[in-house]
Amino acid sequence: MVWMIEKLITRLFLREFQYDLHVPIQIEVEYQLEGDKVFSSSLSKKIRYNRPLLVKEAKSRPLTELDHMVNQEVEGVIEDHFLSRGYVFEQGSKG
Repeated sequence: MVWMIEKLITRLFLREFQYDLHVPIQIEVEYQLEGDKVFSSSLSKKIRYNRPLLVKEAKSRPLTELDHMVNQEVEGVIEDHFLSRGYVFEQGSKG
């Protein structure tokens, strides 16, 4: 069993009225890895992005929608990251 800490970078793309908005997102994931299994109870993440800029530039969208869009992007990137490495996501904890 090993503990992994990785940094992933993605962008949230939004089409606003007259322009496209690209918001960089940095994700730090930490998780327990045993063989090719990642245990859901061990997964933690830190998400960093310029939220004030996103809110200012996408002012026509509610905050809850923006937060949901960021969370969806982050979850997709983490899932793709695990799949690209051949990891299996196990619910619960090792035990």
